[in-house]
Amino acid sequence: MSRIDAKRQPVRAAIGAFVGTMIEWYDFYIYGTAAALVFGDVFFASQDPIMGILASLGTFAIGFVARPVGALLFGHFGDKVGRKKSLIITLLLMGAATVLIGLLPGYQSIGVSAAVLLVALRLVQGVAVGGEWGGAVLIAAEHAPPRWRTFLASAPQYGSPIGLILATLAFRTVSDLPQEDFLSWGWRVPFLLSGILIILAFIIRAGINESPELEERLKEQSVQNVIPAKEIFLTRKTSLALGMGLCLLGVAGFYFITTLMMTFTTTSLGISRSDMLELVSWVGVIELIAFPAGSYIATRFGERFLLVITSGAALLFAVPMMMLIITGDLTNIYIAILTATLFLAAHYAVMAPFLTRAFPVHLRYTGISLSSSLSGAIFSGLTPVIGVWLVHEFGVQWAPLASLFIFIAGVSFLCSIFLPVEDKESESFAARAAERA
Repeated sequence: MSRIDAKRQPVRAAIGAFVGTMIEWYDFYIYGTAAALVFGDVFFASQDPIMGILASLGTFAIGFVARPVGALLFGHFGDKVGRKKSLIITLLLMGAATVLIGLLPGYQSIGVSAAVLLVALRLVQGVAVGGEWGGAVLIAAEHAPPRWRTFLASAPQYGSPIGLILATLAFRTVSDLPQEDFLSWGWRVPFLLSGILIILAFIIRAGINESPELEERLKEQSVQNVIPAKEIFLTRKTSLALGMGLCLLGVAGFYFITTLMMTFTTTSLGISRSDMLELVSWVGVIELIAFPAGSYIATRFGERFLLVITSGAALLFAVPMMMLIITGDLTNIYIAILTATLFLAAHYAVMAPFLTRAFPVHLRYTGISLSSSLSGAIFSGLTPVIGVWLVHEFGVQWAPLASLFIFIAGVSFLCSIFLPVEDKESESFAARAAERA
């Protein structure tokens, strides 16, 4: 590799991580949107609409249950062989599953087999996402120079809001179709478009070099025979548990304010589907503002400082947020969800670079992937299901849903305080300047 190529690798790696993650999250979000709006009618037959929605959201949760499998599989492969190869495989798996969902016949055509095939493809999506996020974060972080590490390591996080915006726009385009057309073919269009995007991401990722930090570490005899998952469960259990809690606000909290709130507002408060899709697209815009702001604050004052402040703010905002939403006024709903998004997004952006420092390099892919995917498997996929159940049991009240969000934010708040980091890298420009002096 030439010197010029070496200088370009940090930016190229960040762009490759971002683009691939953007497409994978686009695929994941169109599934979540379809699960909230259409899958209950297309794939599940039930006389009770709430039961159809719960069944549909149950398949959404299954994708999270499959994530730890992907984390173990691709984490091991990524720690022992390389980040790049693992990331290309996860990208192709996700794209293939998404396109096939767009071609899947509904319940009226093949009966219960439609739901079975949907679940199988959702499991493939979950496995792919379980292996994607950790590798994308690491390929960006491990190419980055120390000064830009927080910013470049958060590059994959930008894939989430861009993917969300693209997914929401894709569904917004077809949501105004007549109901019959939307249910028969309109919802399929966003899934089929994924095939085009996958080709673009593959070309970009193919031009990324392997992580230099990992290549250097794999030369050491002491790590060649290590089984990453076994080592983590034997010696890093505390870091893994606290890492799971750290991820909770960014993953479960996000699905609370998007998937759950879309279902709740459209079915219980009478808000139109198109209005909520437009709001969710603004969630992506706010994330794009909060991400660089959060990264800057973390670089200036410390990653842990930013994580504690944002999770604490989300915790305090839980009750006002739900009291605003429960009014059913669209303006109040906008204020509530977009304000919560500011806290969640800033936390989510900095969560990635901070979590990479909780595990040594030869365990890092497996460690951060398991932290995120286990958090998602236990909490994220179930958050919309639990929320719908709470509404079904207690009616349209703010307190049960606020309590659910308090739990999510509270766990992340505590883990942001107590998660230890492995390396000695300073967390802020101020600290580094003091060291140089």
